[in-house]
Amino acid sequence: QDDMTYIDPNEPRYCLCNQVSYGEMICCDNPNCAIEWFHYGCVGITEAPKGKWYCPQCVAQMKKKSRK
Repeated sequence: QDDMTYIDPNEPRYCLCNQVSYGEMICCDNPNCAIEWFHYGCVGITEAPKGKWYCPQCVAQMKKKSRK
């Protein structure tokens, strides 16, 4: 078994892609975010945005709530 391809099943998963932590990652500013950490590439950013950043799921939920 090649250690390079082995992924520890207990390693936490992050992001919309449900993969382990790698590369640059950003934390959603919603304290109730179910996922919290996201890979830059998966959410379409290349550098840390200024100010608060919310993941696509939280943005969608906030839009639903604001319509009420």
